[in-house]
Amino acid sequence: MKIALDARWIFEKSSGIGQHTRLLLKSFHALKSDHEFLILFDDEERAKAIQSEIGFDWDVQVVPYGLFSLQNQLHLQRYLVNRDIEVYHSTNYMMPLVGFPRHRSGKVKAVITIHDLIPMVYRDHAPKSKKSRIYPIYSSLMKQVAARADRIITVSESSARDVQERLGLNDRGSGKVNVVYNGLDPVFHERHSVPRQNPPEILYVGRLDPYKNVPQLVSAFAEARKNLPPGTRLRVIGPPDERYPEAMAIARSQELFPYMDWEGHVSFETLVEAYRRATVVVLPSEYEGFGLPVAEAMACGTPVICSNASSLPEVAGDAARTVPPGDLLALAKTLEDVMQNPKLQAEMTQKGKQQAQRFQGQTMAKETLAVYESL
Repeated sequence: MKIALDARWIFEKSSGIGQHTRLLLKSFHALKSDHEFLILFDDEERAKAIQSEIGFDWDVQVVPYGLFSLQNQLHLQRYLVNRDIEVYHSTNYMMPLVGFPRHRSGKVKAVITIHDLIPMVYRDHAPKSKKSRIYPIYSSLMKQVAARADRIITVSESSARDVQERLGLNDRGSGKVNVVYNGLDPVFHERHSVPRQNPPEILYVGRLDPYKNVPQLVSAFAEARKNLPPGTRLRVIGPPDERYPEAMAIARSQELFPYMDWEGHVSFETLVEAYRRATVVVLPSEYEGFGLPVAEAMACGTPVICSNASSLPEVAGDAARTVPPGDLLALAKTLEDVMQNPKLQAEMTQKGKQQAQRFQGQTMAKETLAVYESL
C-alpha cells in the first residue's frame, strides 16, 4: 500500500499535534512495515531535520502550499493521485474538501485524526480564540470533514463519542470512527535517576485557555500552601497568553510570585526533566481529548492529580487522584493529601508507571496501520 502521511503539522514551534506526528513517523519507522510511505512537508529545512532525526528513507516531498491554503484545497488530491497514493492521512482535522467530495469512489482514501471537539463541546472554552470567533465556520468545517473522510481516528473513547454525536454521524456512519490512543516517546518510559526537586514542586504543563482551569489551580495552591511541605513551589510550563491574564492576576493578588515559576515554551529535554523532578503533576481541565501531560507524567514516575472529566479517567485509570473540574477546595485538599504523604506518592508512582505502559508508540503505529489496511 502507498500511504501519504501529512507531516506539515510539525510546525517550527513544538506543539502537541507536531509531537504526535513526529512520534507516529518514528514508530512507523521502527515497525519496518512493507508499506510505502510518502511524507509531505511544506518546509525543506524542516523536512531535512525530521528525516535526519528519525533516519527514515521514505519518499519525502515538499509541497509549495500550506495546510490552510486554497492551493491545498484545489491541488493536493490530484498531487496524490499522480503519485499512486492509496491512503492519505492528515494527523489533525484539516483535509482538502474540494478533492474529497461526498459519496466519491476515487482511488485515494482519506484518514483524518480528530483529537478533540473542544470548541463544540465547550463553547466558552477559549472565548478569545480564533475558533471561537469563527465558530460557525469551524463547526461547518468539522461536519464536512466527518462526512468526507473514509476513516476518522480519535485518541480516546470520550472523543469518539463527541465525534459521533456532534458531527452528524448516525449509527451507520459511526463505523468509520476508530479509537487509537496516543503513544508516548520512549524517553518518557526510560529508567532515570533524576532526583525530585527540593523544595518540592507542583507542575502544570499546558496552555492558559479557560477550560484548562489554571486560575483554579493557582487559587488551590494559595489555599493549600500553609499545609504543604515548606518551600513548595508551583511551576507552570506553557505558552504565555495575554488574552487570559486571570491566573497571573490571582497570583499577584495572593502575593504568590515568590513561590511560583512561570515558563513559556521549553525544549523537549527540559520538559522531560521537569516531569521527573516534580513531586506531582496537576491537570485540572474541564475537557481533554486525551490529556498527554497525565500519561507523560505517569510514564516518568510522577504522581498525577487530574479532573474526572472527559477523557482523563480513561488515561489516568486508577493511578491518579481525581477531582471535579472547577472544585477549588477539593483540589486544594487533594494537593495537601498527596504532597504530605510519601507513601501515597510511592503507590501512585507504581500504579502510574503500569498505567502508562498502555501508551506505547509502536502500539499506536500498529493500530493506525490497521485503520489504513481496513480501507
